[in-house]
This record gives sequence, C-alpha cells and structure tokens, in this order.
Amino acid sequence: MKMGRIIRTITIGVAIAGLATGCIQHKTELPPTDDTAIGFTPQMTRSAVTELGEGDSFAVWGRESHSGIAQMILSQEEVHCSEGIWTYDHIRYWKLQADYDFYAIYPHDTPGAELQNSSAGATPRMVVTDFDARNALDLMAAEQTGILYTGNPAPVVFTFRHLLSKVNIIGRLDPALQEAGISAQIVSAKLYGMPAQGSCTIESGNYGSWSFGEVTTAAMPFCSAGQTALSASGSSLFGELLPFPQVLTEDLVLEIEYEYTDANYATNRFSKSIRLIDAGVTEWNPATGYRYSFTVGTEYILFDKPEVVPWNSASGGIITVE
Repeated sequence: MKMGRIIRTITIGVAIAGLATGCIQHKTELPPTDDTAIGFTPQMTRSAVTELGEGDSFAVWGRESHSGIAQMILSQEEVHCSEGIWTYDHIRYWKLQADYDFYAIYPHDTPGAELQNSSAGATPRMVVTDFDARNALDLMAAEQTGILYTGNPAPVVFTFRHLLSKVNIIGRLDPALQEAGISAQIVSAKLYGMPAQGSCTIESGNYGSWSFGEVTTAAMPFCSAGQTALSASGSSLFGELLPFPQVLTEDLVLEIEYEYTDANYATNRFSKSIRLIDAGVTEWNPATGYRYSFTVGTEYILFDKPEVVPWNSASGGIITVE
C-alpha cells in the first residue's frame, strides 16, 4: 500500500498537487510519478471548526472524464493528517487531457454521505441522509469542478463551507445580586421544538437544501443540561450547539429550572419557559453563529438581544420572562 506524501506544508486550501488549467497541444503522457500524484490539504472558513490539522480527516470523491467516458477514481476516500502531512491510501494520478471534478465532506465518516449523478455528462451533487444535529458535528462541504489537466502540476484549492448554524446559550447571575451575597444555579435546562435529524442535497457552491425529520419535544428534547453554577461572567448551558439552518417557530422553547440562595442561606426555586423567537431572531442561517444571553434575577430572567456572528446584530430589545 503506497501512502502519498504530497504536500510538505499545510497551505491555505485543499491542494491537489499536479494540476493546472489551460490547453497544451501535442503532449505525450508519461508514466505516473510523485509529481503527478493527487494530494490534499484543507482550508477552513469560520465557525465551530476553525482549522483542520493533526489527527483530522475529510472525505473526497473524484470523477475523471476522458474521451466521453467518466469514472469515479475516489469515493469517500479518507484524507488524514499525520505528523503534519495529509495522506490517503492507493494514490491516484492525473491523466493528460482528462477533466476532473472533486467533492469533499467533513467529517470524513459522515453517515449517509454519497455523491449522486456521477455518470458522464451529468452534474454531480452531494447528499447527506439522516444527519443527526444533536451530535454537534460541524458538517462542511467543498468542491472543485471542471478542471482540465494539461500536464503542468499546480495546486488547486478547496474552500470548505459550513452547512449548519452555531448556537450558544449563556446564563449569568445579576452582578448586583452577586455583590449582595446571593448565589444562583441552573438546576436543569432543555431546548426543544426543532428537528434533530435531517437530510441534505448539496449543489456545487451552495449551502444545501434540507428536509427535516420529527420535531423534538419536552419529553425528548434536542439537548438538556443538569446543574450549572451561575456567575456574573456567565456560563454556557449546553456548550456549542450546531443545529440545522431553519426558520424559527413559536414551538422552539428553552425551559429552565433555577434556584438562588440569599445571604441568609434561604433557597428559592423557579421554572421559566422562553420562546427563542421572542429574542429577536426569526431564522438561523448556515455558517452563522447566534449567541443568546440571559441574566437571572431573584424572580425573573432578562434576555438580551442575540449576538449574530460574525456580521450583524439581531434586532429586538431586552425581553423579561416572568
């Protein structure tokens, strides 16, 4: 089994060594060498995964077309980084005057991932079936298509794009209460009313078209959390969530049970239900982060307007949940 040591440094992009565009006539195809081997390294955009490196893997599909005949030369091939080198098994080589289309998915072992419409003359598309967003995996896609190999090796870049949204819910104790010696904690929290599973069709260059499964319920929430101590600086209730892009509805609910202890060690417990759509954001878009923040008082919760990362702030003001 031959392993490819194609790219010696991690550059910006997915580099396919040995590729150039343009037309060169009367070239004679030479036997394959390491200079004409196909290799890869990743570039990242924004969101949950900021870079790929040691120990990471992504998957690649590759279609080679020559003289009207198309064949798949890569099919969800794992490209893995070890000791700073991106390698894969059974190296493939460029063929002179052949056309190439490459498609990539991260993570490499995404269940239900496949490339459809790969026959000659068809436009391939990636499909991911029954993806479970509760696993908080940063699903990403990239492609580089319509490339003619003319015998002058040069890198070609894949730029991954994030197909999911990113949501973080931060709770904090009112600083005035903390200064007065009052402590508080979340006893339990759960988020429900949005789908947990979905299937996606990904055309070249877009963020995918989703169809969703059943909506989660209070009995079977999208996520839940146990005791979380609150402070004025804030604590994340669930960590970083990666839900599907979607239009929010009134069914999307954050349910919180919390308690506070006053300076005399008396404890009081309260339960609140908050519709996230009331916070001012009506839709979660792909490759966009949403940071929800709320402040716990003695008998109330104040929700700030969500911060939309990285471009715009959401509209809406402070919402009091009593």
